[in-house]
Formats: sequence, structure tokens, C-alpha cells
Amino acid sequence: MSSYAQKKEPFLVNPEDPRNPGSLGHPIGCKPCNKYKPERPNDSCKHAATCSFCHGKDHERPKHRGQRGRHALQRRQFLESRDVLNDQLVLIIDRIYKEPHEIMDEIKRRLRDEYTPGTPEWDREVAYLVGEIANIGDKAQNQRPDNARVRKARAEQPPESSQVDLESRCKWYTGTLHLMVRKMWDEHQPEDKKLEDINKIVTESLGLFKALVDTLTKRLEPSFRSEETVKAAVVENAWLAEPLLELVQKEASAASLPSIQQVLENEVWKELKVCLPRLRPEATEGEKATVSRKSMSSAESLEELLRLVKDCVDHDAAGILGQLALDEESE
Repeated sequence: MSSYAQKKEPFLVNPEDPRNPGSLGHPIGCKPCNKYKPERPNDSCKHAATCSFCHGKDHERPKHRGQRGRHALQRRQFLESRDVLNDQLVLIIDRIYKEPHEIMDEIKRRLRDEYTPGTPEWDREVAYLVGEIANIGDKAQNQRPDNARVRKARAEQPPESSQVDLESRCKWYTGTLHLMVRKMWDEHQPEDKKLEDINKIVTESLGLFKALVDTLTKRLEPSFRSEETVKAAVVENAWLAEPLLELVQKEASAASLPSIQQVLENEVWKELKVCLPRLRPEATEGEKATVSRKSMSSAESLEELLRLVKDCVDHDAAGILGQLALDEESE
């Protein structure tokens, strides 16, 4: 067994007499390790025997705060100290806590005008917006002086296990942007230079956040929603989504229709929408497929595509039934 694969014996700590470098000389001149917990002496501090902070059990240690708690704390500290902060810096931070929530109110209003909360359409748009806000926040974090450490920490985090709602994501974004400002303000640079850089980055980030309103407006337009309807109709046959959309757009243009929505109201589309979920992806692959993906992708009309889909579905069903009959005979 290689040395890499061998199990490493844990360092066992005696809470009564820790021997790591930071604990030597306790209680005189030592600083407590905020990661170390006396009730979990062997696994709370990853540095264990090499830690340069004290593991003495009688130290008072600050309570660990989650990200939400840290963001709430930094805002409270800002409100308590705003009278002694640089006036321009205060104005910038005020924007951080005001503008995103005003924008979020507008986003939620537009969503409620179109969809009922909890419906698939609502959940789809919320998931999209949550992801976009996360991207904007990550971009702001990458402007921090310690951005390399931040990116490493994000890479080590497991993916989110549950859906985050819009309000929570908005609060996360404001806290993240404020933290970026704090880190930049702590840099050893002239104040004028720091204010210029901070104002530029915050203005750019808030601009991206505000642009979400226009993006959502476009996504709520009938044409966009119709495109989503077309792409969703292919179900498991994602390869057919783009050719089908192009075909629908082509027919709308040929008939001089104002939108593809009117194509989606004709009988051919309605019948095609019923047949597509029955089209198994494996039925269009391989040498035995009666209708290839190439044939369907190059169909000249919805009627031709409907005929090809029907032929493939019928042939596939007949093959399955025939195999079942053979299996029964062999039994």
C-alpha cells in the first residue's frame, strides 16, 4: 500500500495540557484559537499540533457565525459607525442596501403580474434569477484583494442542496457587495484612489443587477415564452429542440404571422405536441431506426415532421410489442 493510501493516525489532544506551539506559555501572552473547541479537541482545529494559536480550554471564544450572521453583523457595525466614516464611503454603502431591494421589488411585481407563486413557470424564472444574482455576486467577490482565497473557498463548497428564494439571494448579494467594499477599504492605498475604485466596481455591479429587470421583461414576452414552449415539447429529445424551433419560426414567417404563438394554436402543432413525448430517444438511433434524427432535423414543414414522428413511434411500439410476444412464447 502506498504512503498516500495509508490511513493517517489522528493527533490526539489533551484538553487539560495542549502541546501545540500557540498553547505554550498559556495563559500568558497567548491568543486563543477561534476554531478550537474544548468539547471536540481532536477534530475542531485542522492544524492540531502545529496550530500557532492557543488551545487552552478556559479561553472565551467568539461564537461562530454563518454567512448570514456575518453579513448582518457587518451591516449593524456600519450603522453604528456611519457618523465617523468617510462621507463618500457611506453614500456608496447606502446604495448597496437600497438599490438592490428596490430592484427586487420591481422584479417580484413583474413576476406576480405574469405567474402565480409556486407554479412551474414561476419556479423556472426564480431559478434563473437566483443563478444570475449569484453570478453577479461572484463577480463582485472576485474584485476583492483576497480574491484568490475567495475563489478557492467557493470551489471547495458543496453545491447548494435546496432552492434559494429571491429575497434571500438579494440579501446575500448586498452582504457580499458590502464585504467587498470593506476589504478594498482596508487596503493600504490613498483614500481618493480607494473611493474611485470602490465606486466604479459598485456602480458596475449594481448596473448588472438592475439589468435583470430588462432581462426578465424579455423572458416574459409572449415570443420568448412561445420559444420555451417549443423547446419543452421535445421532452427527452433535446437534439430536436433547435430544429423544431427553426421550423416553427419558418412557418410563422411564411404565413406572415406576427408571432410563433399563432403557429402553436393550429391542429398540426397540437397533434405533434401529443406525439413528441412518445418518441423514445433510442428509437431514432442506430441502424434499426426507421426514421433517423437527420431526417427529422431536416423536415421542411410541421406536417412532414409529424408524419416522421408518427412513423417512428408506431414502428417502435410494434417492435416492443413483437419482442414481448417472443418473450412470452419462449417462456
